[in-house]
This record gives sequence, structure tokens and C-alpha cells, in this order.
Amino acid sequence: MFQFDGLLQIIEENDIFTIFRHEHPDCDAVGSQFGLKNWIEENWPGKHVYALGLEYCKQGNCWPQSDSISKEDLANSVAIILDTANEERIDDASWKQAKHVIRIDHHPNTHPFGDEQFVFIKSASTCEILAEFFRQCPDKYVSTKTAEYLFRGMLTDTLSFRTSNTTGHSLEIAGWVSQFGVRIPELNRQLFDQDIESFKFANMIRNSVQIREGRLAYRIVTLQEMNEWAMPAKQVKNFIEEFGHVHEFEIYAIFVEKLEDDRLLYDGSLRSRHVQINDVAERFHGGGHRNACGVKGLNSEELEQLLDALFAKIPQ
Repeated sequence: MFQFDGLLQIIEENDIFTIFRHEHPDCDAVGSQFGLKNWIEENWPGKHVYALGLEYCKQGNCWPQSDSISKEDLANSVAIILDTANEERIDDASWKQAKHVIRIDHHPNTHPFGDEQFVFIKSASTCEILAEFFRQCPDKYVSTKTAEYLFRGMLTDTLSFRTSNTTGHSLEIAGWVSQFGVRIPELNRQLFDQDIESFKFANMIRNSVQIREGRLAYRIVTLQEMNEWAMPAKQVKNFIEEFGHVHEFEIYAIFVEKLEDDRLLYDGSLRSRHVQINDVAERFHGGGHRNACGVKGLNSEELEQLLDALFAKIPQ
């Protein structure tokens, strides 16, 4: 399943690497990014590796800041773009200035880009892919720091190995990574424990969820609510998993309001237990995985159409 023909050779033959991730980065994006950066630096100390990105991932408060790079180094670099489904989502357009582009990802390959692509859509996370690549380089060193970066990404993208795309390989490679000194209980606490305000906000979301015939659950969080709770939209969308523990909910979603050119629009995160929903998301300015995807910039009419289309996917 996992073939990385030529990838190790490219790393060995080049001296400068720029590593990119998607916008609004999550732990899989930054975990794979800094895991790969650390692995290259520790095995080839003379190489220059830059982790680039404009936004900061706050989940777990355990991530380094992005690097800065000169125009000359950027132009002479091999760009490795991780966990990103299309060019528009890359968090920093400077990747276009690199001399060579590699993409490593687990999203559906509907918008190919890059000189080489290592896309494995059956993987539950990009960190899982990189971990397998590292395992196929047995003479290379894997430090605890590298392993923990990867483990964070695998843990969060699978919701502690609970998502429908979690496979035997996901568990096997997580076990392999954990042998390098991963502090599993501590990482779980870093990533999943919440403060009391988040706990209260989650209760508010659960108590006001909208439910359609017991099968489709959703909540629209208004700008006023986000301001009152001092809760940014990105953080609000993480609360979608509050609905994932109700076995009657076949599809569930959370939407946030935003103002754009004085228009009230909606971004949303969508999840399902069994049915495919990324095909619906693609019709509404979005996309993603089969059972986990998102939409952007919907007006109120489009939002209602989306909800109808999602409900229609549920077997009656």
C-alpha cells in the first residue's frame, strides 16, 4: 500500500527543504510538518529545513512557531506540502517559488499538484503516512520529539482512534511510533482536556442542538455568541465532536456565522458515521474526507439546501 519511490533519494540529494501545511492548521498538519522537519535535521545535521506557515495551531499549546526564510534559500529549496488537498488551502503561497514540489497527503486526490505526489487516501492521517515512511528507513534515527509530533497528529485526526477511517495499520503504526518514548497519557491530557469555559460552552452547544427526525443534528453558532464567549470560529468548529457520541445521529454538523463584504455567511464542519458526505460538501464550496469534511461561505439559502441534501443521504 505505501510506496515512497524516490522520496528518500530526494531528501538525501538536496540541502534545503521548505515544509508547508494547510491553512487553519490542525495537529495532523503541524505534527507532520514538525515531525518531518525534526527527522531530517536529526539525520542530516547539515541540511537546512524550514517549517513555514502564516497561522499558528493552538490546540494543545505545544507547537513551535513557523520559521522565516530568505528568498534565495526558498528558490533553492524542495518544497514538501503536507496534509493539503488543493493548492488554494496551502498556508503560505511562497511554496510556488521553490525549485521542486512534493505533496504528501491522505485527502482524496481530486486536485493533484506537485512534481511528485505520495497520496494515500486510506490513511487516517498524514502523520500515519510519514510514520510509515520513517519505518521504511530503518537505519535512520527517530527521536522522542519526532515521535510525539507524529503521535499528536494521529491521535487527533482519528479522535483517539475512533473515526471510521481508523484501520489496523493506524493502530499498528501508532504502536511503532510509541516505542520511541511517547508519553501517551500526557499527550492525551494536553490535547483533549479543556478549561471550564470550554466545558460550559460545550454544554450550551449540546443543550441547543437542532435535530431533524432524530438522525441529523446541527448547531449554528452566531457571531454574537462567539463574541459573548470569546470563542473564535476555528475553536467553535472543534466542538462538533460533542455530537459524535450520540449513536442516533447519523450526520452531524456545526456552523459558524461570519461577515464578508457586509454579507452574513456560514462556514461549517460536517461529520457522518457511515454515509458518504464529502460529495455533498463539494457542491457547497467545500470538500474533504468521505465522513469528515467542511464547507465555506454559504448564504442562508445555501445552508438550508445543504441541510436538505445531507438529510437526503441518510437511509430511511
